[in-house]
Amino acid sequence: MRGALESGSLLRPPREKNFLRFYTPLWQWTVAFVTQTLRPEFTEATPTQPLPAVSETVAPVAVHASERDQVAFAYRAKINSFQLQRDLASFQRGRFYRYLIASAISVVPILYLHFELNLLPVWTVFLPAAAAVVMVGEASIRDRRLRDSGCMLDLYQRRLQRLQHEWMGKGDPGLDLQMADHLSAHDLDLFGEGSLFELICDVQTPAGRNTLAQWLQTPAPPDDVIRRQYAIGSLRGRTDLREKLALLQGDVASEYSWNRLHDWLVSSPVRFPRWAPWAGLLLALSMVSVAVCGWQELIGPHSAVQVLAVIGTAQAGLALFLRRRVQLVLGGMQLPASKFESIRKMCTLIDHETLEGPLLSDVQRRLRGSAKVVSQVQWLVRVRELRDNEIFFWLLFPLLWSTQWTMQIERWRQLHGRYLLHYLTVLGEFEALMAIAAHAHENPDDSYPELVEGGPMFEATGMGHPLMDKRACVQNDLMLGKETRFLLVTGSNMSGKSTLLRAVGLNATLARTGAPVRAAKLRLSPLDVCASIRIDDSLLNGRSHFYAEVERMKAIFNRAASGSPVLFLIDELFAGTNSADRRVAAEAVIRLLVERRAIGLVTSHDLALTEIAEKPELMGANVHFADLPAAEGLSFDYHLRRGKVEHSNALKIIRMMGIPLN
Repeated sequence: MRGALESGSLLRPPREKNFLRFYTPLWQWTVAFVTQTLRPEFTEATPTQPLPAVSETVAPVAVHASERDQVAFAYRAKINSFQLQRDLASFQRGRFYRYLIASAISVVPILYLHFELNLLPVWTVFLPAAAAVVMVGEASIRDRRLRDSGCMLDLYQRRLQRLQHEWMGKGDPGLDLQMADHLSAHDLDLFGEGSLFELICDVQTPAGRNTLAQWLQTPAPPDDVIRRQYAIGSLRGRTDLREKLALLQGDVASEYSWNRLHDWLVSSPVRFPRWAPWAGLLLALSMVSVAVCGWQELIGPHSAVQVLAVIGTAQAGLALFLRRRVQLVLGGMQLPASKFESIRKMCTLIDHETLEGPLLSDVQRRLRGSAKVVSQVQWLVRVRELRDNEIFFWLLFPLLWSTQWTMQIERWRQLHGRYLLHYLTVLGEFEALMAIAAHAHENPDDSYPELVEGGPMFEATGMGHPLMDKRACVQNDLMLGKETRFLLVTGSNMSGKSTLLRAVGLNATLARTGAPVRAAKLRLSPLDVCASIRIDDSLLNGRSHFYAEVERMKAIFNRAASGSPVLFLIDELFAGTNSADRRVAAEAVIRLLVERRAIGLVTSHDLALTEIAEKPELMGANVHFADLPAAEGLSFDYHLRRGKVEHSNALKIIRMMGIPLN
C-alpha cells in the first residue's frame, strides 16, 4: 500500500472519469463556438419540415382558369418548391462544413490528451479524420443538390417569363445563325432581340441551336412536318424529360469549343507515315529496356548513358518531324472529358426513354450505340489530358507519349469521327423538338395547322401575332387561294398593317417547321415565305432604299419562277418613288407574281393602288384597318375590314406631336 501511495497510482483519478470530466466539455465548447461563430444569416429562416418531392407538388389551379393559366400556376409551384430545396441544401451544406471545421479543431485537444496526458488511446486520433471524410462527402452531396435545384429554378423562371411575356431581350437572339440572303428572316424577326428564335430557343448545345435555326429558315416537306407535329405533340407534356435534359445541359461546353470540335471532326485526315507508330513504340521500348538494364547493372553506367542519349536524340528527331501533324490533331480537341460525359449521359437518357411516334423512334434508332462512341472519345481525351499534368508529363516524356497517343487519336477520328458528328447532329434535332414542345406546352390554345395538297392556299381563322402578348393580341380571319390571290391592305398609320404581314409570315414559318400556330384554325399548302418589309439602304455599298427594294422584288420573282409556291408579303410597295411611277410599277409587280401562281399581301398608304385589286383578272381584294373616333389621341381596334380605308390620321398625329400645320 505504501509503495502504491509513493508511486501515486492510487492518487491518480480513474482514466474514464478524467476523460469525461476534461474532454467532453472541451468538445461541446468547440462545437458550440464554431457553430455560433460561423452560423449563416439565413439559418433562422430555414424550413423545419421536410420538403415535398417535385412530383408531389400540386399547383393551385383555379376553377375557371384557362389552360395557359394552369401552366403558369404549375410553374410557380415548381419555382417555390425548388427555392425551398435550394435553401435547404444551402443550409445543410453550411452545417456540414461547420462540423468539418469543428472536427479539424478537435484534433488539437485529442493530440494533447493522447501525447501529453496519456488519457486517450491512439485510435481516437483518427476519429476526427473519419468524421471529416464523412462531412466532406455529405457536403459534396449538398453541393450537387444546390446546383441541381439552382438549374431547375433557372429553367422554370425562364419558362415563366415566356408565359408572362417578359422574355424579350433575356434569351438567345441567334443573330449569328441568320442566313445572309434569306428572303424573310430579317423582315419577320426570326432572329434578334424579341425574335421568334429567342422565344422558342431553350437549347444549350450548338447542334440544337443550328438545327432550330435551320428549321425556321428552311421549309420542311409536308411528310416531315406531319412527323414533327406528332413528335412535338407526344413531347408536349413531358416536363420530367425537360428537367432531366436541363440538368445534363448545364454541364455542356462553350460554343467556341463545340465549333472547334466540329471543325476537327470534318477536317481533312492528317496523314502520319505508316512507320511512325512502330518507330515511336520501338524507341519507347528501347528507352525503357536500356534504363532497366542500367538500373540492374547489366550494362555499365557510362554505356547506358550513351545509349540513352542516342535514343533520346532519335526520339527528339521523330517528335520534331511529326510536330506539325500532332498540333493539327490536338488543336481541335478543346472539349474536356467532363463535357463528353454530359453528352454521353444525354444520349443514354434519350436511348432509354419511352418515346412515341415515327420521328422519335427514328431518333432513338439513330442514337443507338452513341454512348459507346462518346465513351471512347471521352477516354481518349482523358488520357490526352495527362500531358497537362506536370508529374505525368515528365514521367511519360521519355516514352514519346504525346506523339504516340496523338497518332492513336487521329486513327480513331478517321474510323469513328463521322459517327460522333452524326450523333451530335441527331442530339441537336432532339433538342430542337424539345424546345418546340415546351413552347407548345405553354401555348395550349395554339393549334396545329393542316397542310393540304394543291394550292397555293392560306386560310386562317382567329389568327394572331405569335410574338405578341396573347392577352393583347387581336385575332383576324384571312383567306388566300384560287378566288383571292392577293389582298391590298390600306389603313391609317399605326393601325396594324405591318403587324398583319408579320403575323401571316410567322405563322406560315411555324407551320412549315412543324410547330403549332397562333390561330384557331389554319389550312395552307406548302409555301415559301418571301417578304419585303424591312428594307435597308447602304451608303457603303451605294444602294438606296428604292434600289434595295427592287433587288428584293427581283429575288422574289426568281423564287416564284423556280416553281416554288410563294407567299409574298410586301409592305409599302415602291414607296421611294413618285405616285405615277409607283402605280404602274406596283401593278406590273403584282401581275407578274399572280401569273407565277404566288399569293400574298401588299400594304400601302396610296389609295390609288386600290384600283389594282379591283381588276378581275388579277383576282385581288381590298381590305383595310381604320382608327376609331376619339376625342383625344388615337384609338384602334386592329380588326381587318373589307374595302379600302376612307380616311387617314397622318395630320392628326403630326398635330399631336406639337408640329403646327397651317
